[in-house]
Amino acid sequence: MNPDSIPQISLGTAALIIFGVCAGYVLLRGMTRMLIGTLVLCASGWIGFLTWQHAPAQSIAWTGEINKSITLGLPLAVFILSFISIRFLAKCLVRPFGKPEIEQRPTSLITRVLRLPLALIPAGLLWLVGAIIIHHMGAIAEIQASAENKHGDGESMVSGYTSRLKKSIQDALPEYLLGILDPMAEPSRLNLAKLIATRPLDSQEPVIDPVTGSPIPRAIIVDDPELQNLARDGDFGTLLRHPLLTKALEDPQLKALLKNLNL
Repeated sequence: MNPDSIPQISLGTAALIIFGVCAGYVLLRGMTRMLIGTLVLCASGWIGFLTWQHAPAQSIAWTGEINKSITLGLPLAVFILSFISIRFLAKCLVRPFGKPEIEQRPTSLITRVLRLPLALIPAGLLWLVGAIIIHHMGAIAEIQASAENKHGDGESMVSGYTSRLKKSIQDALPEYLLGILDPMAEPSRLNLAKLIATRPLDSQEPVIDPVTGSPIPRAIIVDDPELQNLARDGDFGTLLRHPLLTKALEDPQLKALLKNLNL
């Protein structure tokens, strides 16, 4: 290659290139640490949330009944263990030989401004995980509100506020994405849980399908004393996650019917 064919670069341009490379290195180094920390928190929180969703089924598989020490303690233990394990793994990947971190110099104003747009990535991950958890809590609040209205207590301030948050999340995220990330709070399952929470087993009054105007078959309400005990005790979170609801919703026609109910 002929050296004369290489484009000439002025000193000012060279200085800007060097500055850009150095600023990019500092920026990416700081962003990498922040992104790894966010991923550790999101991953451990998501694993804990998945465990929370399936804890009732696991409790029945282990003990044959719903055990609150398992439905509440297992997700918490899994979250803590996951956070410690993933954080340790991340540290090993970043510093495989355990070298101490070099003391960082105070970041400049320019560096902080440049980091702001990139901070949207971890912020978006945290927002998504938090939104799904709030969406699930909102579904539980809706069951609670239905049960309170059944007893004539009205809707509590807490359950009403949480339900409105759930509605705002549904408006912000696509329905198919919510179905993937929070399957335990999909409309058919939520309506079935509301029916169980609001209608005692000895009630003979039919539920009317708003679409057809015909009575809904009694068989769609899962006839199990344990579910009624959960509703009576106000344990609506476990009621929503109970494996009997999953079994009942295996019927696609029943699932479609429950989805269209306005409860």
